[in-house]
Formats: sequence, C-alpha cells, structure tokens
Amino acid sequence: MVVLYCKGVMEMNKKVETTIQNTKVMEKSEDLSPKDRYNIILKLYKGLVDNLEDLHTKSKDTKQTTKVSQLAYKVDRIAAGLHYTLDFENEKTKSISENFRELYRHIRFAMKMVYEKQEFKFIDSSRDIAKTLYESWVKIKPTI
Repeated sequence: MVVLYCKGVMEMNKKVETTIQNTKVMEKSEDLSPKDRYNIILKLYKGLVDNLEDLHTKSKDTKQTTKVSQLAYKVDRIAAGLHYTLDFENEKTKSISENFRELYRHIRFAMKMVYEKQEFKFIDSSRDIAKTLYESWVKIKPTI
C-alpha cells in the first residue's frame, strides 16, 4: 500500500513539474514574433506529415509493432501540441479553433487506435488531414 502511495505521489510530482515547464514555455511563447510562431507551427505540421508517412509504411510490417506504436505516440503528442496553439478566448477565432480541434482530435483518436489496439483504419484519413494542413500552412505568409 505504501508503495502505491509513493508511486502516486511521484506521478503527481511529474504532472506538476510538466505543468510548470509547459507554463514556462507558454510564457516564453508570448514573446515570439508572428514569424517565429508561424515557423514553429510549420515545423509541427511537417513533423506530423513525415511521421504519419513513416507510420503508414511501417504499419504494413507486422514485425515492427513497437516502432509503429512509438510513431503513433509521437504523432499523438505533435497533434496535442498543435491543439495547445488554438485560441478559444478570442471570439473572432473561436469557431476556427473549434474546427481545428476536431481535426486534431481525429488524428489523436487514430493514433490511440494504433498504439492501444493496433488498428490502422484511420491512418489514411489522418494522413490526408495532415497533408492538407501542411500544404495550406505553407501557402500562408508568415507576416500575417
């Protein structure tokens, strides 16, 4: 019982530490220029596309289940990072943010299906979403 309690306390400390680190990152991100923010999101979209393509090719090989699960988890984390960039407080961007949230949720759900159940039926739709987002973001000027 003591071991479980200690383990729970350690987990809680990790969560608090992560929250503090994320808060520091958020505070620093407010100092970024629009061009820097554009480039960060561009890199996240590029990572999303590249990792989904890699996941798609590796998903056909049944011997690489560990690598596939790791890639799916990585894609899930990238989509979660993109989710944190959304602005729900601004009334002008709220509906757009809600639409993006649904796209990121779809990708995250697809990745959870991969790394929890080894089901790959949503990979193609996730790849299409990621490609469209990346191609659209590349066309936007970073000075906007």
